[in-house]
Amino acid sequence: MIQLAYFSSKSAHLSPIDIERILMTSRENNRQRGITGMLLFDRCNYLQLLEGIRDAVLSLFDVIKEDSRHAGVVKIMQQPIVDRDFPDWAMEFRDLSRVGRDYPAGFREFLEEHFDLGALHPAGAAQLFGLVKKRSDTVATTRT
Repeated sequence: MIQLAYFSSKSAHLSPIDIERILMTSRENNRQRGITGMLLFDRCNYLQLLEGIRDAVLSLFDVIKEDSRHAGVVKIMQQPIVDRDFPDWAMEFRDLSRVGRDYPAGFREFLEEHFDLGALHPAGAAQLFGLVKKRSDTVATTRT
C-alpha cells in the first residue's frame, strides 16, 4: 500500500452543492477501489491524501491530473505504508476556510490569516492531516 498527497488549485467555480455531489460520487468510487483518505480545501486550493493499494491510488491520481476541475496538480508526497492513517474515511472533507470555534486557539487564526496550502512541504502537509484527523477524532469521542 501507499499514501500519496497532492496539491491543486480549483479551476472552476464550484458551489457548495457541486462540492457535495463530487464528494458523494468520490466517496462511493473510493470505497469500490479500496481507497481512503482526506481532502482539505482552503477557498481555492485542495490538499488531498489518498491511501490504498499502489495501483488503485496511482490510477486515481492519473484521473485527478486530467480532471478539468483541478489546475496545477502537484504530487508532494508518495510513500509506502503498512497501515492506513484514515482506515474509516473513503474521503473525509474539511473546508479549512470555515474552521469553526472547536479548533484550538491559534490554529483558526493561522488558517484565516497566513495559510497557503501551496506552500506546504511534505512534512507540513503530514502534520496538517494529522492535526485535522486528531481534532476530528477528539470531537467524535466527545460526542459519543
